[in-house]
Amino acid sequence: MSVVAMLQGTVETDLSTMRTALSLARRMNVPLRGLCALPDPNSALMVIATPEAAGLTSATTQSVFDMQEEVLSNAREAFRTATEGAESVTCEFKHEVNTVERAAANAAALSEAVVFPRIAADGSQPLNPAFEHILMDAHLPLVLAGTAADVAGPAIIAWDGSNGAARAVRFHLPILKALGDVIIAQNTDDLEKDPQREISAPEALSDWLVLQGISSRVMEIEGEVAAGLLAMAKGSGAGLIVAGAYGHSRLTERLFGGTTRRLLKADSAPALALAH
Repeated sequence: MSVVAMLQGTVETDLSTMRTALSLARRMNVPLRGLCALPDPNSALMVIATPEAAGLTSATTQSVFDMQEEVLSNAREAFRTATEGAESVTCEFKHEVNTVERAAANAAALSEAVVFPRIAADGSQPLNPAFEHILMDAHLPLVLAGTAADVAGPAIIAWDGSNGAARAVRFHLPILKALGDVIIAQNTDDLEKDPQREISAPEALSDWLVLQGISSRVMEIEGEVAAGLLAMAKGSGAGLIVAGAYGHSRLTERLFGGTTRRLLKADSAPALALAH
């Protein structure tokens, strides 16, 4: 198993992704892989049969190749810079000829954690299709890089007993074990909305964590959920928030915001481990 950093070929952004991924790999004592997935340029071009178009097709193909080489060069530079001196972790850079959605989904299925840049949640960013595919279509976990380089304990679990929150906890159990200390954060107003579900009680999660060898404590979220979680993270020094993503539909989230999107758009925040 390994930690995989999804690289997009922008040096500053990839450095942030790599630093979060390297911190997680160190804590879990697993290899780190920097992955830059790019499609076959030829498959992205239309085949034009007319002789007049042959020169244009050749020039377009070369342009795509040149663009991909620049992306790869930037990704490799970020990888080398981030891993310089990281002798305690086995590090590997991989260029995969594949769609980024398929490559990222494969990585998420077979790694301890797959780390995206925080901006991947933005629809205009190159890794956004893979980000949305993993969460919404493949229902696999991912981690969004935090604004700090190190992912230190404790971890905060935003717990409401939902299927998304439960999947986020189960999927990211190796990270939680590596950090060893957990804060179970809950808004009691949410708990009172669904009192018949015993699993929503923080004590249910706390008992389960004990069986995994993880100590935990319960803290109340004060005020609006996203702002309360960020304030809790700052006050406790938490380097990771584990949460179920997109409690409402994607359309509702985009139109009206929601806790997930507020966490994603925060200027200063810990890493964010998500599952839907």
